[in-house]
Amino acid sequence: MSDNAISSNSPKRGVGAQAILLAGATGIAQLITALIFVIAARSTDPAQFGTVVAAMALGTSFVGFVDFGTNGYWVRELARKKLNVEEFGQRLTTKVLVAGIISILLGGASYVIAPESNYWMAAPVGFALFVNQSAQVPLRGMARTELISFSVLLDRTIAFGILVLLIAIGFDAYSSLWMCLTVGSLSAAVLGWRLTPAAMRPVLKLNLRANPWRGAGFYGLSTAAVSAQTLDLPLLALSGGPLAAGLYGAVNRWTQPLGLLVTAFASASAPFVARSGSWGEAWLHVRKALWVPLAAIVGCIVVAAFAPLAVRFLLGNAYEDSATVLRILALAMVPVIVNQPLAGFLQSMGHDKGVSVIIMISVVAQLASVFVLGMLLGAVGAAIGFAILQLAIMVSLLIFTRWAARHRLTRP
Repeated sequence: MSDNAISSNSPKRGVGAQAILLAGATGIAQLITALIFVIAARSTDPAQFGTVVAAMALGTSFVGFVDFGTNGYWVRELARKKLNVEEFGQRLTTKVLVAGIISILLGGASYVIAPESNYWMAAPVGFALFVNQSAQVPLRGMARTELISFSVLLDRTIAFGILVLLIAIGFDAYSSLWMCLTVGSLSAAVLGWRLTPAAMRPVLKLNLRANPWRGAGFYGLSTAAVSAQTLDLPLLALSGGPLAAGLYGAVNRWTQPLGLLVTAFASASAPFVARSGSWGEAWLHVRKALWVPLAAIVGCIVVAAFAPLAVRFLLGNAYEDSATVLRILALAMVPVIVNQPLAGFLQSMGHDKGVSVIIMISVVAQLASVFVLGMLLGAVGAAIGFAILQLAIMVSLLIFTRWAARHRLTRP
């Protein structure tokens, strides 16, 4: 790739502008997602709904485990211009092929062994999300995350349209979740690919010697640990029963618009931070967009305050116990808003090893607490476990950042 090509594909907007566009798109998309799950929840009882949302959570976990940090690592290396388009294309092809084979094997086995569990739904949902996130890598590496906002909106808009269509022709809303989410993610992947300038669009070429995971080890450990968080629903269903999983799963996605608001900030900032030589230089890029995480914190407080009213209005009296769950999750999102960009900045500066250790230990503690507290307190216990995890990560990352600054650590 020539220097001219790189120059022509340089960022068109700063962190603030990109964060505004992506935050707006993700906010709208997650409101649509919340509506999709509300429609599905209202069409069935909490116990039956619990098996479906547990399957969706497994699909999300699949993405993190198979990707194993490659997307984040590739974004950093593309931003630093250390990964060329040809090698990127070969790695991407191999990774998608492996993911496809794994999803077919796991989905088929689940359908044959326990079709009533609905866990087979995780395979198509997970693979489609996997392809979608991989297709966004070139745009993220170019610091063109504002373009990703179009595919984000298309994803959930199509998903909602497919859900409405399936309901209209006689399908149950809760059993249609996997179909609408799968089609939405694949549609967004196609658009993301088309939005990528030709000079940065990798040619899909199979090379079995191109190891997709080479160099992404510590990124992978962090990503796998974060993905393991979504196992809280299956663990809760195991320890607290399907009713607890249904009460928790009915509202745990309601905080995602707040979480993905700060994801937009972290995603838009990452390539700028990766190109910086020090924390001071990186700060010049991100400080003008700090209003995004601050706005998300205000949103957390509002959601916590109106949790009972929102649950009663949207879900009905059958989900009354979900109000306490939602309130705890909303307040627990405050440390998430600190953790996500801080961890991303540390990784972008090359400190992915320290971040991976912190996150892995914290997630193991969270999953253990979800299982134990879910057995004792049901859905509320799972929410408390999530809050414990985020507080532990926040304290640990702040200590690590302080230590790194005191020892004048920049890029390793």
